[in-house]
Amino acid sequence: MSFLYSLRTINRKSSFIVGFLFCICFGMAFTVGNVREEGSIDGISYRIKFENYLNDSGLDYYSGLEDFLSFQGSTKDYYFDTIAFYVSRITDNYHVMFMAFAIIFAFFMYKSLRILTEDDSFQCGLVGILLVAMFCWNSIFNINGVRFWTAAWVGTYAILQCFYKGKWQYLALALITPFIHGSFWFFLIVALVALLLGRFRKVWVSLFFISMFVSNVAVDIFDVTSDYIPSFLEGTIAYYTDDFYMQDVHQRSLIVTLFDIAYKAYLNILIVLLIISDKSQINKVDKKFFGFLLVYMTIVNFFGLIPSLGNRFLVVAMPFIALMWLRVYKMQVRNVWILLFPACFLLQIYQLIKYQYLAVLDWSFYFSSPFMMIFDYLVV
Repeated sequence: MSFLYSLRTINRKSSFIVGFLFCICFGMAFTVGNVREEGSIDGISYRIKFENYLNDSGLDYYSGLEDFLSFQGSTKDYYFDTIAFYVSRITDNYHVMFMAFAIIFAFFMYKSLRILTEDDSFQCGLVGILLVAMFCWNSIFNINGVRFWTAAWVGTYAILQCFYKGKWQYLALALITPFIHGSFWFFLIVALVALLLGRFRKVWVSLFFISMFVSNVAVDIFDVTSDYIPSFLEGTIAYYTDDFYMQDVHQRSLIVTLFDIAYKAYLNILIVLLIISDKSQINKVDKKFFGFLLVYMTIVNFFGLIPSLGNRFLVVAMPFIALMWLRVYKMQVRNVWILLFPACFLLQIYQLIKYQYLAVLDWSFYFSSPFMMIFDYLVV
């Protein structure tokens, strides 16, 4: 109830504290089984791996860490293993592990969100709440797939500090993201391209419009460059461009396909509107940030056919789009486009509620006090 009430004043520090505590409670109450079946959620695998660490002496963990640091082995990242290993030295309760995931995830999410809500133009009306929802679409449920989505918030915060606030020392924070999830080498490459070439605005505008229609070239690019990809990334690339995986991606129902097209088109339309306003409404302070966003969306569009790069990294762009929209339109004009956000994401909202939140939380979560939850999940 405090969390819902805090949405009325989301730009206040007290609301951020309540939201952060809510996320910790969510992580603590996050409940999954210990048998992984086809179609089941990733959190089950993380629980199983955590419980395997309980019987491990530590040799496997340090051997894996050495493999990761060598960049020669098959270990792509080591964030989950590190959290799971050290929590397993303290307790055998997997709820503590997910609570630890939630603390780190929520910390960077709210640190990033505060940049949006502290803007002088931000207001806690309907449009403001929808911009917050867009900004935080990578929601606390995603501790289920902790590695990628935690890296996303760490990377988002680093990019906002660098390209929006001009604090380039935060590039060091961005360099940590591949430790959390191996695919964020791609994120770092995009950031480097934006830093070096983002000033060529007309070129990137042209490439952006081309990228909206030619994403099919992404798989071919990976095929051509596969011999030059470092060994520690080969497994990831091979999996996400595998013929069977791509076939499975395309075997979707018509309604799912239509909504998939709708939300991607919607985000790209927002970018088009920002491009139209580039010369007249984007001030010099925001030019570099918009340059990064334009480069980012262009490259992500080109690789849109590969879900690991296209779909998931498109979600990572949503905080940047929400902030740029607020900076340009200041909640005064063209906000009918923001009002369309729930309609374009209707299927995802339905799936988020029915197949995600309700699947990992007992009904008591919505009615019990936090003190009862602490007893139920951490003590018993």
